[in-house]
Amino acid sequence: MTAAGNEIAGKRVILYTMLPPSASAALAFSIALLAAAAAPVQAPSCSTDTFAIDGTNLSVELCAGQPAKGAAKAAVTETLTAKGQTPYVRDVVLELLPGTETARTIDDAPLAKLGLARSLHLTIALRNGSVRLEHALLVPGAIALK
Repeated sequence: MTAAGNEIAGKRVILYTMLPPSASAALAFSIALLAAAAAPVQAPSCSTDTFAIDGTNLSVELCAGQPAKGAAKAAVTETLTAKGQTPYVRDVVLELLPGTETARTIDDAPLAKLGLARSLHLTIALRNGSVRLEHALLVPGAIALK
């Protein structure tokens, strides 16, 4: 039902127009399509940290998209890169707890595939679709990198 207002002889007159059910459904569907098309596509949020490990620069890139509203989990892609080595890509899942602003997880990333006989013990945080590395510990040796 749509309404249009006019004034006739100084009095406000409202006219109502009824749409058939099929036209109402088609109109609602068209509006939904336009709203979806107008919604911006959000690029993944990424952060990068670089550490010197045993004379090698190691880059840790974390990327995450905005989790769906009400989702219980969010995926983060972790890319470890050392000069002259093939990047090592891993997926990490964060549990999203209701009522919390920041989701965190601990991840142990072995560096053997990058030619380093060590591992990184990482704390990864996701807040409002933005991911970052909070802490990095090099093991063995428990060397704090971040």
